[in-house]
Formats: sequence, structure tokens, C-alpha cells
Amino acid sequence: MRRPLDPLLRLLLGAAAGLPACLAFWWWVVREPLAQGLAQATNIVSPWLWPDAILGVGFREQRSLLVSLLPPLTDSAQLFVTLPLPLSRPTVILPLFWGLTLATPGRALLRRLLFGTLFLLPVVCAMVLLYAQFQIALYRTHLPLLTETPPIDYALALPDSPILYHLWGLGRQLAVLVLPVVAPLLAWLSLHRPFLRTVILGGLLQRNVPAARKPPAPPAPPAVPADPEAR
Repeated sequence: MRRPLDPLLRLLLGAAAGLPACLAFWWWVVREPLAQGLAQATNIVSPWLWPDAILGVGFREQRSLLVSLLPPLTDSAQLFVTLPLPLSRPTVILPLFWGLTLATPGRALLRRLLFGTLFLLPVVCAMVLLYAQFQIALYRTHLPLLTETPPIDYALALPDSPILYHLWGLGRQLAVLVLPVVAPLLAWLSLHRPFLRTVILGGLLQRNVPAARKPPAPPAPPAVPADPEAR
């Protein structure tokens, strides 16, 4: 009779197969609709967040761009300065969560997928807004920061203070480096706590507990001396 696979091994094998499948599904099916939805959401909130800085989000040659209302300081033929705003990068946290959830054994799979996706959608929007705010600060201050370089034109606006500018840079790092890894893991951990307690932590505790000592073997019976008369 075949022994069932270790649940931890099943999780690793399922993640190795499910993550590439979910990433392919995201890239070919849901990436463009999600980018369009994020553009619409940014256009809705931009009049309240940046009334004098942002006109909206547009697309050009399959690239999402942030259209700035801040005019360039130098004479330029452009009426508006466009800033890069990647809308597909933040949504990659969704297929990462889907792949981990599909690999985790348990009941109510659709409910777990739905709750985790609803939990991550506000995180995706926050990542887009943080990156947009950093692009505005980069255009206003016109100083390279981290791996980003400012556009060619200078903005006809006062630059941000050094402290505020570095805070926006910290928000950019949070949106680009931290949240794409931490957010799907937190969503997965919060929805699979029973699995983690019973399978992963329980298995680790069992491996760390030393095996019980075997009872000592009973002593061997004494040897009977040979009878000299029997010779």
C-alpha cells in the first residue's frame, strides 16, 4: 500500500506547478483588464489627491502614463508632461497568492481565493498611488533617487523638501520591493492558519522531539557450568 505524500511536500510540489500556471493566466488573461481598472480608479481619485498636479492616466503603445498638469519650466512643444506609471507590476501579487492557495490542501477553495483577492485589491491600489506620488515628487524636485531618474524637463513648481522627498522614495521602495512579496504571503498565512498549525508547525515539532528511549534489554541468563561427570 502506497503511503500518502507528506502535506508539506504536497504544498511544495503544488506551488512549483501552480505558480507558473497562475502567472501565465495573469499575463495572458487578466493583466490588461486589471490595468484598465487601475487606470480608471486612479482617474477617479486623482482630482482629490493631486488636484493641481495630475490630469489623469492614459495609455500609449501599451504603456500606462501619468499625465501631469505641472507645466515644464523650459519652452517645450509638449502641452503636458507624461510620467511612467506601471500598472501591471502591482497586480502580480494576485497570481502569487492564487498559486499558493491552489497548492494548499483544504476545503472551501473558492472562498479562500475570493477573500484573499478582495484583501489584496486595496493593497494593489495603494501600491499604484505610492508610485504615482513618487513620480510627481521626482518631477517636481528633479533629483535622481534610488534607481529612478527625473524627466528631461524641469517642472514649473517648488521642489519637495529633502525629508518629504526621501519619504516618498521610501513609499516607492515599499510599493516596488516590500509589498509584492509580503502582501500575498500575509494573505495566504491569514487564510490558512489551521493548515500551518496542524501540518507545518506540528511536523516541525515532531521532528525536533527526540525519540523515546527504548527499554533496556533483559539481562542474559547465566551460563550453566558443564557437569564434569558427563564427560
